[in-house]
Amino acid sequence: MAKQRWTKPERKQEPEPEDPRGYNERGNRFSRTGVYGRAIQDYTTAIEMDSTYAEAYFNRGGSYYEVGLNDKAIADFSKAIELDPEDDRFYGWRSLAYLFNDQPDLAQADEEMCQELRLRPTGEPS
Repeated sequence: MAKQRWTKPERKQEPEPEDPRGYNERGNRFSRTGVYGRAIQDYTTAIEMDSTYAEAYFNRGGSYYEVGLNDKAIADFSKAIELDPEDDRFYGWRSLAYLFNDQPDLAQADEEMCQELRLRPTGEPS
């Protein structure tokens, strides 16, 4: 019986994203697999294409946080908050970055804001 040679299946090349959302989504895929450098590149491209894209700042901040670049993470989370101050996730993650950056008072303030936003009825202004 002849041995069959195993060959690695050909990997399909993913098309380049065409818009900020596409770069953000691909960045999320990289981030989920721990490829933070590539994720940061894609989030940065999304931000360059749309400087008001709060979700891209938030996601890039999360990748910076994962690689220990807490100052950069805080800056991105802060920009996301500036663009969308009602999203509790932004405060929650910035709280963690502050905590690991040895800024417990700021971490506490953000955690309190995060909890306040979570308890606020939907649509109620700040």
